[in-house]
Amino acid sequence: QAVVSTQSTGDQLLVQVEPRDILDYGVIPELAGRIPIVVTLDSLTQEDLMIIANDKERGVISQLKELLSLNDCDLEFSDDALKAVAELAFCKKTGARALKSIVETTLLDAMFEIPGSDIKHVLISSDTVLENQEPRYTRRDADVE
Repeated sequence: QAVVSTQSTGDQLLVQVEPRDILDYGVIPELAGRIPIVVTLDSLTQEDLMIIANDKERGVISQLKELLSLNDCDLEFSDDALKAVAELAFCKKTGARALKSIVETTLLDAMFEIPGSDIKHVLISSDTVLENQEPRYTRRDADVE
């Protein structure tokens, strides 16, 4: 029976690192002696990145929603778009830092178009994230029939 591990091979190896390994790696003893405890962190999964991006208080998407709300505009990411952002960030292997650059790049044109316009809602789809398509805008004029 095979055991499925959620950790990558690199993460599994890092758990086994000892102070002697740090010296063998080339860190000078004076510096290695100042590191009393060796701690490893697991790599973030795509699910972790989705949670981080969509965090209510500190997530990059929440921050941009708040920023756009200053212009009376709502920002919405579809579930597929959120998965696409997390997948791109995961592929970059830079952790949660990649989320901000991906989301900001996706919204770059919208951030310049929204202020002073009649746009009240922006919907980001996976096509917007992956294929650089324009977001779906809802304008205030559309309400009047």
